[in-house]
Amino acid sequence: MQEATESIDSAPGRPAGPSIWAILRRRWWLIVALMVGAVAVTLVVTLSAPPAYRSSLRLQALALDDQEVALYTRRSSGGVSEQIALTQFNFNETLQNSLIAWRTIRDLDLEISANQLLGNLSTSAAGDFVTVTYDAATPQEAMDVLNRHVENALAYYNEIRARPASVSGQFVSAELATQGQRLRQAQDALLQFQLEHNVGDLPREINAVQDNVRAIRAARDAAQIQASLAETLAQQYATQADASEAELAAAQQALAELSAGGETLTADQQASREAQAALVARLSQAAAEQRSTARAQQIAAAGQRTVATQNESLLNQRAGDLAQLIGLSSDYNALQAALDAALADYDFLRSKAAEARLKEAQAISVGSLQVVDPAFLPGEPGGSSALRLVLLVAVVSLLAGLVLAMLLEFVSPTPARP
Repeated sequence: MQEATESIDSAPGRPAGPSIWAILRRRWWLIVALMVGAVAVTLVVTLSAPPAYRSSLRLQALALDDQEVALYTRRSSGGVSEQIALTQFNFNETLQNSLIAWRTIRDLDLEISANQLLGNLSTSAAGDFVTVTYDAATPQEAMDVLNRHVENALAYYNEIRARPASVSGQFVSAELATQGQRLRQAQDALLQFQLEHNVGDLPREINAVQDNVRAIRAARDAAQIQASLAETLAQQYATQADASEAELAAAQQALAELSAGGETLTADQQASREAQAALVARLSQAAAEQRSTARAQQIAAAGQRTVATQNESLLNQRAGDLAQLIGLSSDYNALQAALDAALADYDFLRSKAAEARLKEAQAISVGSLQVVDPAFLPGEPGGSSALRLVLLVAVVSLLAGLVLAMLLEFVSPTPARP
């Protein structure tokens, strides 16, 4: 195979093409002319360009709470570093927005286009910070444009950030108004029930009536016990009075027998009669007192029976009231449950409305980006990149010259010398 290839390459009548070095030796002037021309034009353009003043501004990205107001399930918004990176990316996109550029041009009455303004603007991120730079023909223009453009971008970005909270706040506010009407309806229904049945807090009313029933029952039982005790005492005093009256009759009989002797009684008989008379008087008084006490105990027993009867009647009345109140418990509990549910929903929506309002205010007033180093007034033009540009143009023109020389050799080959 190698021998065949050598025979083909050495075949007569097929001249070999020139080598690359031969082509470069013959067309070097083309390559040099192209490179020198490109470098000269670049030098003229860069040296004749007006000086550019650069002003810079630095902001710090903050990891604020998610601006969405979650009603129930709260989704994760990532870690702090992810939030800061997302904030930096979104703010850079806002800075490069043509709408923001035109706002800046309108505010400062500039005579440039949005593309020109954005072309002179550059951003870089390092850690939590974002650095924004702007190049302009004058120091004042560089500082003013940078300040106003960043201010417009921050206002727009904060407005966009606050939009989820604003939309959620509008929805929650509408639901809060509707829930407020439901709450008032539940309150009116419960109030109407209370007025209709003359009750306030039904469980408290039931407890109060139950306590009253217990007190009346205790008073009735006590009156019945006192009546039974008084009746027992009356019977005992009546029995004692009967016994005293029997003794009194016997004593009176004995006194009559002693008094039958008239004036002829001896001293001993006279003493016995006086003693018997004293006994009769004592027994008479005791019988009278016992009989009076028995009557008093009977009267007391009758009074206690009357009290027990009245308490029984009052107890039946209170038991009926208690049964009526207990019968209202089902409707009352349903109305109270509806009121509690409406109040819980209202309080929940009110807290969410406050959360949405605070988050919206935080996004607009505070924002997730804060200026830490304001734009400064540059004192001298920024560093020129003319040397790097000239070197780049020289390398590119050299490569272009080589490619052009090869193309010309292919199109119009140079005759080989004998």
